Amino acid sequence: MRGWWPCLNTRVVEAAMGLYQQNRVACPECDALLNVASPPAGKKLVCPRCRATLLRSARDPVGRGLALSLTSLILMPPAFLMPIMTFNLLGLDTVDTMVKGVLHLFAAGFWWLALLVLFCSMLAPMLESLLVLLICLLARWRAYGSFLIILLKAQRRIRRWAMLEVYLLGILVAYVKMIDSGQVHLGVGLLCFVGMLLATTLNTVMFDSRPIWEEIGRRGGYRARGARLA
Repeated sequence: MRGWWPCLNTRVVEAAMGLYQQNRVACPECDALLNVASPPAGKKLVCPRCRATLLRSARDPVGRGLALSLTSLILMPPAFLMPIMTFNLLGLDTVDTMVKGVLHLFAAGFWWLALLVLFCSMLAPMLESLLVLLICLLARWRAYGSFLIILLKAQRRIRRWAMLEVYLLGILVAYVKMIDSGQVHLGVGLLCFVGMLLATTLNTVMFDSRPIWEEIGRRGGYRARGARLA
């Protein structure tokens, strides 16, 4: 029994290395194991059994990432600081911004909720857009090094925390509740916020890091060496 487990582990590792070197993927719908290659720009690979999309190659993913990340970063300051809506009740105007909302939560004693809103609605989207911008710049400059690998891993982890759509739902709920109590005027900050949300969402959906990882693998010879135990 002592020698059986190392033999099993070796066989599993060899099988995994063989699949990796053959560039196989499993279909997300029917679990068919298929040999794939990188499709040309603007094309996609589909499963021959269920017609599900396996891989999709965008045209100039680096250029798209640069444009969308720059757009979202430019729209963030006015979206955070400019008025989202103005509520008028009996002649008194109350101007609401994203920063004021976080400060009001801190003042009310809900510091944990304020930190959550601050991170998920402001810091995480900003970090994600900044990381995508740096990744695209390094890829454009062909600086495929260890720093780029760190940025790719960080971008993958931070994007799950960006929840701008939840904040937008909160704005819509507040608007519906306050519209019967007084006059509500939507501000320029809301337009910038919607534009930032669209740019960030498109960047998350359309940004494809697979060509960058493949270029890192070609330059480092990872495919030739295969996987290794750690």
